[in-house]
Amino acid sequence: MLALDGQPEKTFKAGQSLEVPNGAIHYEGAVGDKPAKLIAVYVVEKSKPLVTPAP
Repeated sequence: MLALDGQPEKTFKAGQSLEVPNGAIHYEGAVGDKPAKLIAVYVVEKSKPLVTPAP
């Protein structure tokens, strides 16, 4: 499940991909009692932080 700020939650099936826009406030996680497995790739400018906490 992916919840992007201001948009309804979206559920994905195994094998589907998703993209979180740069700077988007979001939450992702498992739905139900089965764990979710994610592989994440981050493209970050040199000397910039990987993440920034939401205000």
